[in-house]
Amino acid sequence: MKKNNGKGSTVDFILVLVMFGMVLGCFMAAMSAIVPDSARQQPAVNRVSAFDLDGKQAYDFIETDGKNGLKYYVITKGTSSTASTATTLPSRSETTKKSVQEAAVTTIVIPDVTEETTASVPEETTTATALMTETTQTTTTTTSAAQEQTDRRRVAYLTFDDGPSENTGKILDILDQYDVKATFFVIYHKNMKSTYQEIVNRGHTIALHSYTHSYRKIYKSEEAYFEDLQKIHDYIYDVTGVDSHIMRFPGGSSNTISNKYCKGIMKQLKVDVKERGYVYHDWNVDSTDASGNNRDPEVLLENVKARLTKSRKSNILMHDTGKMKQTTVEALPRIIEYIRSEGYEMERLTDDSAVITHG
Repeated sequence: MKKNNGKGSTVDFILVLVMFGMVLGCFMAAMSAIVPDSARQQPAVNRVSAFDLDGKQAYDFIETDGKNGLKYYVITKGTSSTASTATTLPSRSETTKKSVQEAAVTTIVIPDVTEETTASVPEETTTATALMTETTQTTTTTTSAAQEQTDRRRVAYLTFDDGPSENTGKILDILDQYDVKATFFVIYHKNMKSTYQEIVNRGHTIALHSYTHSYRKIYKSEEAYFEDLQKIHDYIYDVTGVDSHIMRFPGGSSNTISNKYCKGIMKQLKVDVKERGYVYHDWNVDSTDASGNNRDPEVLLENVKARLTKSRKSNILMHDTGKMKQTTVEALPRIIEYIRSEGYEMERLTDDSAVITHG
């Protein structure tokens, strides 16, 4: 009986071990399904290099494929060929370097970043925290730059120089008809106070061009230019209450006729106006209505068509100078219709608008 009991105990013990092994195997299999082994992850998306504080050890930061809402980051410590001479962080551009000596590998798991959640960095490793901070700063900088420089919308700005004139009311009516806002770079005209005010009342931007629009007077010196600019600024402020700092140089910032009166003046003026708080706008679409009086409306339209699609942001030059530009008024409806047919939004210039200059 004792021998039989011994054999039974041995069998029972083996069965228990087998069952325990099966349970452990199931548990490990389940855990493997939930938390993927980082060694099986394929390097997938972003690879960014960064240096630690002593400037000698390089790290490859690899974002791997994520599962179950998680992203896996593998940080590979090694020696960079440029580390010994680097004193600043390397370029943020992607790299495919495979020569890193894998002295240590750390795997970090963080939640995937969505609009509703913010990724946090575990405190398991100082190196990982530093790298994650560096990467976050890089992303923020890129996003900020994208917001400021890469507005992907197609936007067209209608701009009218040299007004107001007897045509201004007609232009304003057409703009109202199409629900379009524009920008008027104005000069001084007698007996037009109500027209300056009407531009503002109808929701358009009134901007500064010149008081006299005399190249001979305004470009003879920097002092003369700013005296003229201040004069039109103050006049517009007195008449409309608008403290405008959006401006356009007569002839544009790339004009060469100014050299006839003061050689090299435009180079300095472009710097000085910014220092004084002004923003100057040129154009990249010329209707060519300044090339002659009352040019054929079809010619003006075709010139806009030919130049419009070269940029996502189009600043369109036209003129508001009375009897000499009546055909500009005639062409305006078809110009607006064409611009919209090309998928452009039409806006007035503001502080947030794209700034287009000739350099």
